[in-house]
Amino acid sequence: PRGPGLAAFVSATPPSARTKSPGESSPGGPLDPAMDSITRVHEDLREATDMMRENLAQVVDRGEHLELLVDKSDGISNQARQFQKQSTGLRKAMWWKNVRSMLTLAGSLVVLLMLVLVWRCGFSLSHCKSSPTGGAAA
Repeated sequence: PRGPGLAAFVSATPPSARTKSPGESSPGGPLDPAMDSITRVHEDLREATDMMRENLAQVVDRGEHLELLVDKSDGISNQARQFQKQSTGLRKAMWWKNVRSMLTLAGSLVVLLMLVLVWRCGFSLSHCKSSPTGGAAA
């Protein structure tokens, strides 16, 4: 068989030990002002507790967001370092390409000048030598 249950416990508890809901009158008549102020303090305490729980939840959320931001900034920093290395390598490669282009252009001009001299003076440059009298040969 089952025990007396909750109803028997509540009836056995003295009325002074039971909590009253706000607005509940005392057995003697109207609201007891001391109990009303205690009830208000309990309500204020419950509201403050709820507010603190919400604030803690927001702080935890901010912490998670901060961790995400830190992770993202680390990733961006790593990408920036990698980009700097690649750009330095590319700059050096472009410098060497420019040097090769300038050397090719200078070599082409030297070859062109030699071709003009050979065409104008002959292969042995005998037509461009000065004459023994000091005048130029025509």
